Amino acid sequence: MSRVIDILVVRENPCTAAGSLLESDGFVGRACDPGETTPAFEEQQPDCVVVCTETVPTTLVVQASSEGVPVVDCTGDGADGLEAEIRDGIVRAERERGRITRLHKSAAELVAVEDQQALYDRTVDLGIEVLDFDVSVVFIHEQDQFRRAATTDDAISETRGADHGVTAQVYETGESAIVDDVHQHDVADTYSSAYRSGIAVPFGEVGVFAGLSTAVAAFDETDLELAELLASHAAQVDARLRAEADLRARQRTITELHEAAPGLIDAVTETELFERVVGIAERVLHFDRSSMFISEDGQFSVVAGHGEGLERVPPEGSILYRTHEERESYLVRELSESPEAKPIYASTQSGLSVAVGNDAVFQALSAEPNAFDDADLELAELLAAYAGATLSRIRSERALRESRKVIERLHDAAADIAAADTEQGVLDRSIDAAERILSFEKCTIVLRDGELLVPVAESSQSLDGASRPMDLSEGVAGKTYRSGNTYRLDEIGDDGDATPVKESYRSAISVPIGDLGVFQAVASVPSAFDDDDTHLAELLMAHVAVSLERVRAEADLRSQRDRLEALFENIPGAAISYEMVDGEPVIRRVNSGFEATFGYDTETVLDEPLDSFIVPLDAEAEAQTYNKRLERGERIQAEIERETANGPRYFLVQVIPLAVGEENSSGYAIYTDVTEQREREVALRRQNERLDQFASVVSHDLRNPLNVASGYLELSRESGDEDHLDQVSAALERMDALVEDLLRLAREGRDVGETAPVELAEVAETAWSHVHTGEATLRAETESTVDADRDRLVELFENLYRNAVEHAGDAPTVTVTDIEADGRWQGFAVTDDGPGIDPNIDPFETGTTTSEEGTGFGLAIVKTIAEAHGWSVSVTKSESGGARFEFRV
Repeated sequence: MSRVIDILVVRENPCTAAGSLLESDGFVGRACDPGETTPAFEEQQPDCVVVCTETVPTTLVVQASSEGVPVVDCTGDGADGLEAEIRDGIVRAERERGRITRLHKSAAELVAVEDQQALYDRTVDLGIEVLDFDVSVVFIHEQDQFRRAATTDDAISETRGADHGVTAQVYETGESAIVDDVHQHDVADTYSSAYRSGIAVPFGEVGVFAGLSTAVAAFDETDLELAELLASHAAQVDARLRAEADLRARQRTITELHEAAPGLIDAVTETELFERVVGIAERVLHFDRSSMFISEDGQFSVVAGHGEGLERVPPEGSILYRTHEERESYLVRELSESPEAKPIYASTQSGLSVAVGNDAVFQALSAEPNAFDDADLELAELLAAYAGATLSRIRSERALRESRKVIERLHDAAADIAAADTEQGVLDRSIDAAERILSFEKCTIVLRDGELLVPVAESSQSLDGASRPMDLSEGVAGKTYRSGNTYRLDEIGDDGDATPVKESYRSAISVPIGDLGVFQAVASVPSAFDDDDTHLAELLMAHVAVSLERVRAEADLRSQRDRLEALFENIPGAAISYEMVDGEPVIRRVNSGFEATFGYDTETVLDEPLDSFIVPLDAEAEAQTYNKRLERGERIQAEIERETANGPRYFLVQVIPLAVGEENSSGYAIYTDVTEQREREVALRRQNERLDQFASVVSHDLRNPLNVASGYLELSRESGDEDHLDQVSAALERMDALVEDLLRLAREGRDVGETAPVELAEVAETAWSHVHTGEATLRAETESTVDADRDRLVELFENLYRNAVEHAGDAPTVTVTDIEADGRWQGFAVTDDGPGIDPNIDPFETGTTTSEEGTGFGLAIVKTIAEAHGWSVSVTKSESGGARFEFRV
């Protein structure tokens, strides 16, 4: 018994043929107005839609097509003809649904394929099995032609040109095509005389899938859609297989590159390194024409690889120049598509360019277009990274060797400068060291004289008149002196403050010599000085500043002592005439200097014991000792402390009995105020102590990390293990920290500047913002003010904070509080909640530290600044057990 067919007639009053079918035994259904057919279709899906009107709702057609329900036009051929159309449509729809079902099942099968050729073979088989093609074929585009990857008819040619027929058209446009009659088509492929119609669809982006038939017009839009679906599934699998193959190949190449890297890293010289880079590029990366270039004076030289006789390469506008300048990699797939590229070689069609280090470039070129892809560029960048690291290591080793020699020679020069006993001797030896050791051909030293900076020493190669006196506000020298900062000018013309005495000067460095003057070096080429030059010049000038201050202080001391002797002869200062009475000197006469100094007029002190007016209570025992010597008639020359009208002062006392050797002889006593001289001597001793510290660090502390760096460098060279270079880097960082702190200690040995009332809390918080404190916390619990040089006080707090961060744990709390006694403000304290300071060490001694990262200068600087203000500093344990630094003002 045949099945009953459910139809939906689009017309409220169906035609005769449709109406008779609705009334027959083999059909059921309903007729609807066009506007009601879509809801009726959704309410009960029919087996077929019969159209008896001129127009049909688009939504109905789309929905019927998506559900696989055929749509049949009532053609007027009667009920029998319409019934045949309906039954044929249902059969075709069921057939198409079957093909779609089989195609979806086949797609799952394709996903499991792991071999490209197996994928192509299975795809053409499915064209026969599922799509019912007579013949199917897959073409893959390779090397500017189409290769037959798989087919069910071996008579089809294995290759065809890139511009061949519909295959090329579909590949280029990405649009599918149906050819109803090959003989009547303009560009259709002539696969074989037996085939009359065909279908071609894109196979991803790599080829074309085609179906052929011996019949004319054998394919319709449904066949096209199914073919596109099959090709899409197969192309996705093909793309995955290609990606996996590319990944495996790239992984093999990367492995080979890593295996080749030790041979690259072992290179000792730059030339050897560059040659190995080119060798690896050819052997491992399979770049058949690669080169290494070095930038020299704005031009490039071929240093390894395929230079083709090219000695110098003008870089302007080329990819080579841009790679060097921008430090960016470039990939040119096809020269014709890169009009901005300016190839060095006329045969170049594609290439890649990668920066190596700061001044080298690696390039690989090809006479074929599209010879390189992104993966090649990544591999080249990896090779360049290895080369750059090795190049940096080679140059660092060379620089380290040279730096070691320079520092050793600088140490010897420092000792030589320290031995000079005149200012000019210090200056001449300093210029000689700058020329001979730092290789500064044109350099000069200017010192302050009033409001001018006056040239006092210059190198032998400096031209006459190359330097001149300058105002303190003039030029880079004036800026250096006023700010106390070093300036490096890579291009003098770019600095608005620069006023070079010769137009030929292109670059310079300007270094302060404490607060005494400025050292400058110039060159006739731009960027002639680097960071090492600057640091070494600063180190040398720090020593020069200390030596100049020493010889000046010594000269001042000698001069002052000479003057004191002359003044003693003329008795311009405080003087008395005394007579020994009962073991005590009794005043018989005083001069005006005595009255002015000690604040007593003649009437008050005349015939009274001297000691009762000017001897402090704590010096009475000392005075008795001197009195006993006077009883014996001995001469006395001593430095003593006495009470004056302005408080305690230090004096050089000269006591001369009129009759030397006679007991109780009368005589004269001359008091010369040497308080300031004594303070200068104390300052001179401190300067000499800093000089000794400086020489000790240069000769010992800096030599130690140098020896460490050299040892690990040798280990790295012998073993090839780059991990040793981390130790070299740590040693160099240690040297840099020592030099920086040493320079700070040398500079901060100067007296404080002008003092003024400053708020302790504001200064403490400002210093906190200057230091990397991590998770530490500051509590400024004070509202007091103190007379101080604000900048120096900020430095004091900065060093205390660094000490706390380094020694007081991960997140210390630092507190600034007042010190009070008997209701009176005594000073301030800085405490932390860390483990405190070992009572067995002196934290203020230069070089003392318990941190592997510390240099031991921080607290020495704190003490220097405090004492420069006239404050005392001590360290105790805080209530929490941490360190407490107390400053008594």
